[in-house]
Amino acid sequence: MVAVEKLSLLVGSVVGYIISALFNSFLVIAKETNEGIHEWLVSAFGHHWIGHGILVILVFILGTLVGMGIYRGEELTDSLSQKLAMSVVAFTVISVLLIAGFFAAHL
Repeated sequence: MVAVEKLSLLVGSVVGYIISALFNSFLVIAKETNEGIHEWLVSAFGHHWIGHGILVILVFILGTLVGMGIYRGEELTDSLSQKLAMSVVAFTVISVLLIAGFFAAHL
């Protein structure tokens, strides 16, 4: 049972990472294009980056919990390991491209 719970946490954490990485990218773009979002983060958290960080952490926690609740597997296979690793790499690249693409187009 403990192994299944740890596997569920692993898969949930990858889901949480994917969701929070995309959220982070979109929040960066939203702050740069919408002064209201930037100002709200400053007024609510004292500094926009503090608010940004807190929101990303909350999204990661919620995404992890959702991922843990959805996952129903019972063992860590090589195929699952590869899929998890490739998902982290792919969504990291996508997030970087979103932010870099935005700034490249708006500088």
